[in-house]
Amino acid sequence: MQTEKFKPFYLFFITYMTQTSIVLFMLPNMIANYFGYNGWLMIIPISVFAMIQIGLIAGIYYFNKGSSIFQTIETSFSKVNIIAKPLYLCLSIFWSVLSITVAKQYVHVMKFLYFPQTNIQWFVLLTLILTYYLVTSGIVTIAHVSTLFFFLSAPMIFLLIYFVPDFSFLQFSTFVFNEHNDFYGGMIELYTAFLGFEVTLFMFPYIKKEKKIFKYVFWGHLYTTLIYLSVTIFCYGFNSFQQLNYQVYPVINLLQYIEFDFIERLDSGFFILFYLKLIITITMYIWISLVTFKRVVKWSAQRSAFALLVVGNLVTLPFVTKNELTSLLSLLAKVQILISIFLPLLVLTIIFLKRRRKHV
Repeated sequence: MQTEKFKPFYLFFITYMTQTSIVLFMLPNMIANYFGYNGWLMIIPISVFAMIQIGLIAGIYYFNKGSSIFQTIETSFSKVNIIAKPLYLCLSIFWSVLSITVAKQYVHVMKFLYFPQTNIQWFVLLTLILTYYLVTSGIVTIAHVSTLFFFLSAPMIFLLIYFVPDFSFLQFSTFVFNEHNDFYGGMIELYTAFLGFEVTLFMFPYIKKEKKIFKYVFWGHLYTTLIYLSVTIFCYGFNSFQQLNYQVYPVINLLQYIEFDFIERLDSGFFILFYLKLIITITMYIWISLVTFKRVVKWSAQRSAFALLVVGNLVTLPFVTKNELTSLLSLLAKVQILISIFLPLLVLTIIFLKRRRKHV
């Protein structure tokens, strides 16, 4: 794997491209079901909580002067490797399974919506090949590709302008969170939509040192929040609350209303273009899986990446339907929430204990 470093402003593109995944298409439905009327308001406090988590990761970077978290963990105690290495192995396998599950869920949704007669294994294979190429090319290449894919996919948000004439504030009503369902469970599900920022925890040795580098991570996260708010508010203003409750993919339904003389089924093009964002999400989780795996097994990057992709694919083979994959992804995302919360806290605790021992 390359040791070249990238400039911090790439963190904006990596953060946004990793955070936003297929959940965007079902987000308004999820928010309407869990939070009820004007449920879009819940995006703001959940986003703030994610910003606090980003602040913890930024604190780790500055307290540790940009050193790898692996070095921090491994040099903290004399016998830490007895626990750390099995933990590294479990985490690397978990992240490979998570990324492959995300890929397969997207492919299943694409098959369900647009290509019902297509063998999805070809799409999965293509995704794995692209992911393998990017991961083995190194984090600097991933950062550059993330930026390119951002500028290819970002203009899609301007399609919302098409719905301005039909947007109605009357759809919002005066009720707030009325007819909600499992409010606290919904907070957890909504938080999974912001996962992805935690990959920056593993990038410290690959970032060129500059002042306030984590402002780019915050900006990337805020841009994700803006996208979620914009899409959800437009869905609330274009559809009735009852419609949002039964539309599984409200964003796709919304795009189906767009008509141009020179383009048919613009929603399918949008969905396929969104594939670029999915590739980055999968790639980043495989990448952190790879750097973690290499702390245990001293294989080449090519061999390690291939092994992780194969293991992730084999573990997910029993889950063959869209519903099974959705349930699996929901479970894995909840585990990832725990990792994103407790791993930074663990590293911060180790840093403070080391500092305390130095001053004793």
